[in-house]
Amino acid sequence: MPRQQPGASRRYLNREPTIAEIEREVLHMAYIVETYGEQYAPILDSLVVALEEARRRGGSPTERARRILDEAEADGRLAAANITRKR
Repeated sequence: MPRQQPGASRRYLNREPTIAEIEREVLHMAYIVETYGEQYAPILDSLVVALEEARRRGGSPTERARRILDEAEADGRLAAANITRKR
């Protein structure tokens, strides 16, 4: 069984973080950079990139999947792929 990082919550291990969670971590890391120095800036930068990507993707994986399927259904690609959705 893989080791869990100290302090990591099990509920985050098998899902994408939410935008709110990433925003909170950006704030924490900004505080760390300001307080303890620029050596932590790469971590802040990677969190900022993750936040921008999460905002660009928009919503949860389920919401994104629904949008993809809705678009495919509207233009007939879903039927062509022989996929029937439950509603």
